[in-house]
Amino acid sequence: MRRLLLIALLPFACTGERSASESTASGPSRPGTDGLLLRVPRSGGSARVYLYPRLDSVIWSSVRLPAISRVLGFDQEAGSLAVVDAKGAPVRIDLRLNEAHAATKAKITSLTSADGSNVFGVDAKNQVVRLEPSGTAWTFKSKATPRALVAQPNGDVIVAYSVRDGTDLVLLHPPDTVVADTASLPLIGRAVRTQIGDRVYFTADSGLVGVKAKDLSVLEPIGFKSRIRALAPTPSGDRLYVATVGEPEIAVIDRYSGKIVSHLQLSQPAEDLRMDPLGRYLLAKNPTSDSAWVIAIGNDRVVGAVSTRWTADLPAVAPDGALALLGVNDVYFADGETLKMIRNVAGGAKDFWYFFAWDGFRPRARGVDEPVSFSEATSNSTAASSTVPVAAPESSSAKADTQPARTAPVSAGYIVSFAAVLNEPRATQTAAQIIVNGSTARVQAVTHDATTVYRVILGPFATREEADRIGKASGRQYWIYEAGP
Repeated sequence: MRRLLLIALLPFACTGERSASESTASGPSRPGTDGLLLRVPRSGGSARVYLYPRLDSVIWSSVRLPAISRVLGFDQEAGSLAVVDAKGAPVRIDLRLNEAHAATKAKITSLTSADGSNVFGVDAKNQVVRLEPSGTAWTFKSKATPRALVAQPNGDVIVAYSVRDGTDLVLLHPPDTVVADTASLPLIGRAVRTQIGDRVYFTADSGLVGVKAKDLSVLEPIGFKSRIRALAPTPSGDRLYVATVGEPEIAVIDRYSGKIVSHLQLSQPAEDLRMDPLGRYLLAKNPTSDSAWVIAIGNDRVVGAVSTRWTADLPAVAPDGALALLGVNDVYFADGETLKMIRNVAGGAKDFWYFFAWDGFRPRARGVDEPVSFSEATSNSTAASSTVPVAAPESSSAKADTQPARTAPVSAGYIVSFAAVLNEPRATQTAAQIIVNGSTARVQAVTHDATTVYRVILGPFATREEADRIGKASGRQYWIYEAGP
């Protein structure tokens, strides 16, 4: 029996494996947050945080940190990063207190976290462990050695066990130790996840199956011509992008219909996929050269190819939509739409890079809880690397002339959805460009587990046929779903 690859919705952890895209996932930006960049020497050393895109000024620096292998997650409330060091141990970095310490002294494997706060793993006794920021730990005595763990945004964890005929899944609701639900599937391999998701997907050699995260009920499988090599869901989980072995294309799956809705043609089969945490671009690794294809998610368009090495942290998409590309010695920034180089960070390749959003570095006005602006006189640090601006970063899309209003959830009928992103300005710009029969698309804000998703929609319409007609008339890719009561 061929092995299966486990794919869950948000950055992953599995014994002996890691997700190439995990360490770039910064989480959605909240109103009032700043785009930030953390850089740590790849061999370990003093970390620096920059207020992006001003990469010539350090606004925070730390004592020596170990070499970072990957980032598990960032807790915006606590201002702490959960990372895995080069030895595979979990480490917490507290940006408020400027401290770094091991999350535990015990040997823990299969590390994963959905929020950067609670870290799940498997200890030497094969127990599932949740490491909390306070230092306390919740444990679950396993019936066998866990094959993989998948942490969920709501605090749940899915545990996978290898059995004689395949894999058993167990759903847990910490701090309870009673099994909530179970499911049986074939043998699995590794796990990844998206920022938002209510489903877990398992990829087989030439198929994709999924379960609902809330109760592990199994969904209809999706077949492919050849073995699946990589999968990247959008942050909202509305679409899945799948690369297969031997096929020079990426399949696009509509999560609601459970069908392949289109194919993106490439010159060669993609070796790996990496999703922009804000859902603007998908990066696909070229298997034969140090380069990657750039795909615009808004219209599923292959923008072109860029020269870059592929590591756990880079290439990545910066907060403003620019592409951070890894050279031999330097890191280069390119515009996401034109792919033109806009700046060069000399010596940047020596560092591990992590983009994130937070408001914790903002100075506060004395006596009032109101943020004030950073001064342009922020001191230049001699520890900052030499940055040579080539051109100011350009917006990846022009600003819309109109401002579609956000709406409350609709109550009946069928909705035509054109996009679901975590960035409201991006959703607003997209909505302004969609006009069908004199009606302009609008933005609908929907909250899932304290994270807001902005949908670009038209409707509701009385029948699915009418909604489908409107979708086709738009000339864009679209999805139809039934509005809740």
